[in-house]
Amino acid sequence: MRTRRLVSLALLLTLASLALWPLRTTAAARNPDEVPPTQPPFKARLFSETGHTAVNSFLSFWENTPNALFVLGYPISAPFIEESFTNPGEFYRVQYFERAVLEEHPENYGTQYYILGRLMGTEMAKGRGGEEAFQAVPNPGDGTWDEFTGHTLRNSPAPFRSFWLNNGGLAVFGRPLSEQFQEVNQADGQVYWVQYFERQRMEWHPDEPDPRYRILLGLLGNEYRDAHHQGNPAFTPGAAPPPGPPAPSGDFAYGYNALLYGQGTTSWQDRPRVLQLVKNSGFGWVRQQVRWMDLHDRSGAIYWAELDNIVEDSHNAGVKLLLSIVAAPGWATPDGRNGLPSREHFGTFSYFMGEMARRYSGRVQAYEIWNEQNLAVENGGRVSNASFYMDMLVQASQAIKANDPAALVVSGAPSSTETNAPTIAISDITFLRQMFADPRFRANVDIVGVHPGGAANPPDTFWPDNPGPGPGWTNSREFYFRRVEDVRALMVQAGLGDMKMWVTEFGWATRNNTPGYGFGNQTTYDEQAQYIVRAFQMARTNYAPWMGGMFLWQLNFAVPWRANGNELHEQASYGVINGDWSPRPAYLALQAMPK
Repeated sequence: MRTRRLVSLALLLTLASLALWPLRTTAAARNPDEVPPTQPPFKARLFSETGHTAVNSFLSFWENTPNALFVLGYPISAPFIEESFTNPGEFYRVQYFERAVLEEHPENYGTQYYILGRLMGTEMAKGRGGEEAFQAVPNPGDGTWDEFTGHTLRNSPAPFRSFWLNNGGLAVFGRPLSEQFQEVNQADGQVYWVQYFERQRMEWHPDEPDPRYRILLGLLGNEYRDAHHQGNPAFTPGAAPPPGPPAPSGDFAYGYNALLYGQGTTSWQDRPRVLQLVKNSGFGWVRQQVRWMDLHDRSGAIYWAELDNIVEDSHNAGVKLLLSIVAAPGWATPDGRNGLPSREHFGTFSYFMGEMARRYSGRVQAYEIWNEQNLAVENGGRVSNASFYMDMLVQASQAIKANDPAALVVSGAPSSTETNAPTIAISDITFLRQMFADPRFRANVDIVGVHPGGAANPPDTFWPDNPGPGPGWTNSREFYFRRVEDVRALMVQAGLGDMKMWVTEFGWATRNNTPGYGFGNQTTYDEQAQYIVRAFQMARTNYAPWMGGMFLWQLNFAVPWRANGNELHEQASYGVINGDWSPRPAYLALQAMPK
């Protein structure tokens, strides 16, 4: 890809919104502290090419500009507050791109003019009025003269007039500010014919073999940065987006998977301590798995038992609950095994979920319908069919909403895998694609549940372009946290791009003695801490706003495994609390992590 000021003849027609400045309806901010907060949508996308993240409406503007890479270029700053050079004394939130500087105009929120492009050509030509090329010329009487600026727009020696007329004209480029003249290109040191316009600078490269690139546009964002922003931390790669809500529908759900069962019946459980550990780390959610088989009798009676206490204790502690419902009673399955219920018992399951939602209305905030249903091991030895699962999910969701309309319904998260075998698994991507294709999905699901892999791979790595260090577990996308990006792509393709995703399980195992989890032996406690924190950071920057919550696997499983004599079990190795309740480095890092 070219690194020069590159744009093709056909790419500029879409920039009209950069040129149209509507009349103001409210006064602009007169000092930096008066600039209003950013308005929704809250979103972000990291561009590894520059190390910068385009955010919020700046990103929406970029996404809505066809061929935006050539028209706007990559982001080169985080948003920051800057005084307007067009209207001195007025301050706006801006974000710099290679070829443009975009301004956020609060007075235009709700219109297409919320984000506007600066008159960069005018600014770059400032102070050059004494140069011959920038001095007005007489009207030659041939129709090429602009009466407002006193400059001509011709096809000689460079064919700028044809380019201007064929690619958006006044709306895209503005009026000519100079005549054609020769100037040294700052990027390559070569001399080219150029002409300045209010919003851009054209440059002629007659020897370029590809005719699309014989007229190029300037990297004016880069040039203004180099001239005026040396040392500005907003231009440091990795600079964070501005503070503000991460998503339009509320707070990010920072959660743990935890064991809250066993209070009073086991020697190891201390539920108040678990809930306090959640709060002490600045987290506000717990995901607790609930087995349907343990609560619902064949007679129809439901014995809520300890779940009542779990819900009450969590509510009193101010900790929100996501209940993951799994494991049908044997009498409700086709073979007596505890997977998904048989079709004739879908109504039984929806009744159970409706009763749960009614009983815990206002005290349980979210329900996840099943868990890793693409794995045979999670479904009584059978690989589930997505259509079959959706039939069950729809009935359950409707029962929940009928009894607690405020409760969130989370689709069961498939396990990250590329295995496709009827007795083992179906790919999570295949399963999700089939779910998303179901027209009932949007109407019955509030949040998409996802379980990305991790193995021993740092969270920024991804197969095949940036694989983990290995050895092993590196050569498939199923082994990476960034699997969530593949799921997000599916959501967008299916028209579900406005829905939110929750990672309801993720984490990094450490040293353990469980076959199949040898990757954990490659990850130290300190690396586990670094990877977990980095994953949360990516969720809050790269993946906002579609990533609405993440539930770490897990908090306290090492405690019961220690009590059972095997603290090196893989489940214990994922924990951030040791079996004696002491914190691992990961817990301390999460405690210190900004939320």
